[in-house]
Amino acid sequence: MINLPQTIATETADAINALIRESDRFRDWNAPEIQTLVRKIEKLQKVDARQSFVLLGSLAAICGNVDDMSENFNKALHLPSVPETTHEYWVALANAGVHGKAQEIGSWLLDPKRGFFPKVWQQAIGMGEVLEVWNRWSDAKKTYPDLSQVDFSTVENAAAIMGAHGLSDQDIASVLDLMGEIQRAHKIMFSGGLVSILKVVRPPEDPPYLYFTIPLDASVGEIHAMNRELARLVVERLSKGAFPQGMTASFVKAEPVALRTAA
Repeated sequence: MINLPQTIATETADAINALIRESDRFRDWNAPEIQTLVRKIEKLQKVDARQSFVLLGSLAAICGNVDDMSENFNKALHLPSVPETTHEYWVALANAGVHGKAQEIGSWLLDPKRGFFPKVWQQAIGMGEVLEVWNRWSDAKKTYPDLSQVDFSTVENAAAIMGAHGLSDQDIASVLDLMGEIQRAHKIMFSGGLVSILKVVRPPEDPPYLYFTIPLDASVGEIHAMNRELARLVVERLSKGAFPQGMTASFVKAEPVALRTAA
């Protein structure tokens, strides 16, 4: 999962980040430890309403409560510090597995002149904003010269494949949103620092395609069950009852923490 941004670095924010680091499982909103945090946050409202709404929304996100998350962030967005709130909302959406909405916000954050591009572009790719990142890349390198040292070949290749297939970022989000729905039903968030991992696959006799994997700290049996649910939802809800042309996706077992740290 993704830690809360430093713009809300308070004792309560630290407690929420501790919950995120402790387990990849969505929490129970009614659990005593969560309700204790809710009461602390509510006391903050008279002092700093924006931060209170952001913290409540962030806490709702790691409980998988999408409606409560959105309600609190929408209140926060009517208060000062809109750019910071927008970034915090985007992080919460990523943790909750709500990718279509996250892409709408991500498009705003990825504008290089807003100052967020260097810290959000990698996560944005994991949330399916491949073309958005690629289209911003040239301006971003001019604004942040250090980015010129980054190997961007995977994104460049992915963008070319998407163009060849007519695949859009929104098409990718339609799949990732189904996966987020399944994750909330199973109460398990993604494992590691990225929502999903993008790979460009080039079969010997077939056209290349994009493969998105969401790593989970779960049993093989649960991951297989979640992939079966994904296959069912793709048939039931997506156009033509199949993955959008040029991509596929699945849940995979996450590497042990020690291996992820060493990588």
